[in-house]
Amino acid sequence: MNLSMMPAILELLKLGTILLLLLGAAFGYMLINYKVWSYKLYLPIKILFGFSLGVFFKAAGASWMTAAFATVLPILIALYFKYRLKGRYVAASYFLAPAAVGIALLFLYPLLYEFYLSFHDLSLKTFADWIQKGEAPLAGTFGLDNYFEVFRDRATGQSFVVVLGRTILWTLVNVVFHVGLGLGLALCLNTPGMRGMGLYRTILTLPWVIPQVIAVLVWRSDFNESVGFINQFINVTNQLISFEIAGKLYEPLTWIGFTTRSWFTDPSALFAAACIVNIWLGIPFMMINSLGALQSIPKSVYEAAEIDGAGTLSRFRHITMPLLKPVLVPASLLGAIWTFNNLNVIYLMTDGGRYEGADILVTDLFKQSFTYYRYGFAAAYSFVIFAILCILTWLQLKMTSDKKPEDAKPRTKLKEKDDSLVPGTNFSSSRV
Repeated sequence: MNLSMMPAILELLKLGTILLLLLGAAFGYMLINYKVWSYKLYLPIKILFGFSLGVFFKAAGASWMTAAFATVLPILIALYFKYRLKGRYVAASYFLAPAAVGIALLFLYPLLYEFYLSFHDLSLKTFADWIQKGEAPLAGTFGLDNYFEVFRDRATGQSFVVVLGRTILWTLVNVVFHVGLGLGLALCLNTPGMRGMGLYRTILTLPWVIPQVIAVLVWRSDFNESVGFINQFINVTNQLISFEIAGKLYEPLTWIGFTTRSWFTDPSALFAAACIVNIWLGIPFMMINSLGALQSIPKSVYEAAEIDGAGTLSRFRHITMPLLKPVLVPASLLGAIWTFNNLNVIYLMTDGGRYEGADILVTDLFKQSFTYYRYGFAAAYSFVIFAILCILTWLQLKMTSDKKPEDAKPRTKLKEKDDSLVPGTNFSSSRV
């Protein structure tokens, strides 16, 4: 082993020791709460402990927000143990404790720290002070200026409303084509007796197998204005099917919008090109999910419907779609979240942001953070995007969820009868 690696190995051992100590402290703290939660002075002592911890952090030089978090956390834990857990689920909590500590360290702490930074004016001007002192100035009154600034016009020259509208349009267009074309290809592949099924599946899943970066870069070269395949194909096709009447040349493809254009300098064309690339990349995912769901539907259901006189369209409407819904709804929801947060396609198609006009929320956030170095603003921007995603996900779940029959409550409760006095009762089978 090379001696130059010793500092790195010692640093890793130090980090592992700290994590083990934190894990042991969290486990011991949970065990203590389980032991003393029923005492009368449990809650007052925890409140006093929380305020003492906050005062200690503030005296140690921490910010007011860190001290407030240190004060509130023990109190919230005490309230949860006192009024929610009440000594239950002890064994389950012991098993979940290591995973909970790992999630808190790897996910919850960075999330909370980013939320803390979203209230501060952290930029290139204040970055050195933040590194040296661990503090950055608040962003305006109560640190809310970053959140107000999200909804104003910014350095990119695009308002939040325009970028949000483009993001929603981007998500809707892609998800509709992903689900529609994916389901259509799955129905074709599910045709009984089709030859070369394995070959077709392999070819159709290639867009999903190819690394996304390579696929997008190839597509970007195809959209090149001068030598790209797309413009060349449109030119050749127009020449082949064009016709001349009274000295005037007619090109049918131009009637439906297929004309050569500068795909990268025209914002609408650039957005359309990015949609085409992302649709091509996302179809295999929906196709595989739909095909798996189609193959799980029993053939006897279709045979019974055909005997009853149901046609192809009726079978698709009343059998296929209801049975596909439990698969398509979560798949489309997952695809919508992926598309909403898809940075790679827009970033690569715009050549790292060099071409303007096709930005969505996440690419605009990327520019704010790594082009304009507005880190505190970018943290606030990310939480706004997170809130929008939560709202859209909730709305989609509300619109696509069905009320189960067992959830419907009867208006009147049927009066139970005493069957023991009914004539003809089989007393030998009655329960003791």
